[in-house]
Formats: sequence, structure tokens, C-alpha cells
Amino acid sequence: MNKTAIYIIIIIFLLVTNLATIFTIVSLNRKEKEGVYQRPVIEMPRDNRVGYFHNQLGIGDEQLPAFRDYNRQFNMEAGELTVKMRELRHQMVDEMASEKPDTALLNEIASEFGRLHEEMKKLTMQYYFNLKSISDDQQKERLHFMFRDMLDPAGSIYGRGRGGEGRGMRRTTGRIQRDFQFE
Repeated sequence: MNKTAIYIIIIIFLLVTNLATIFTIVSLNRKEKEGVYQRPVIEMPRDNRVGYFHNQLGIGDEQLPAFRDYNRQFNMEAGELTVKMRELRHQMVDEMASEKPDTALLNEIASEFGRLHEEMKKLTMQYYFNLKSISDDQQKERLHFMFRDMLDPAGSIYGRGRGGEGRGMRRTTGRIQRDFQFE
């Protein structure tokens, strides 16, 4: 046998081995996906939260006016806070990138951001309490799980730290929400 024939045999062997490996990996991934139950994923819509909450909570006609008022009030105030927080983030990054960052200014920005974050959390709590006040028992349970999923979609708030899902955790895009079934 000459060298060319040996090289051809080796190349064919490597090609067959690679194809078999790829086929095995693909088939194992398919079996794994079929065997694992994944709860249905419904993403929290960014544009139509009113409709989303209305549908998921099963808001009745008598609850709708109060629900719309609470939602409108929350969205206006939260929107203003979000804009202020975004501006502070930009200001902070610009200052950090400057030739000689002013740490006193950065500390002020951090303090102001913390104050705005606290205000946002209090606003969210008030919104929750307002929605809870017009909800029946079943809606209160749904509301609880919706907020829990919204504020911690990966379920990882309590598991951070050593061995937990801290930095680098892989979150899906959007907010994963439960899909409530109405009876």
C-alpha cells in the first residue's frame, strides 16, 4: 500500500467517527429535551401590562375601573423613577470613564440611586397592596405568584452566594410568568 491509500483510509475513518459523534450528540439532546418537563413560558409583555394583568388575574368588570386607576398611577410614577435612574446610570458611567473620576460625586450618585431604588420598591409595594385590595382570594393567590415571578423570574433570589446562581447566571429574556388556568 502506498502512502496516499493510507491517508485516504485514515481520512475516511476520521470522517465516519466525526459523523457518528455528531449524530450521537444530536440524538441525545433530542431525547433529553423530550424527557424533561418544562413549565410553559409566558413572557411578561412590556407594552400591554394592563391586558396581561387583567387576563392573568381574571379582573371582573366591577374591578376594572379601580384596576385601571391603580395601574395608570403606578405606571406614571414608576416611569418617572425609571427615567431618573437611567440618567443616574449614564452619569455614573460617564464619571467613571472620565480621566480623573470624582469619587465624592460617584458616592452622591450611588446614594441618590439607592434612594430612587427604595422609592421604586415602595411604589411597587403600594401597587401590590392596591391590587390586592380589589382582589378576591383566588386573585390574591395569583397576584402573589405573579409578583414573585416578576421580581425573581429565575427563582434565584434566595440561592445566591457560594454554590448558588450568583454572577453569570443564565436568565432567559423577558419575564417568565405562570400561566393561570381559569375554572
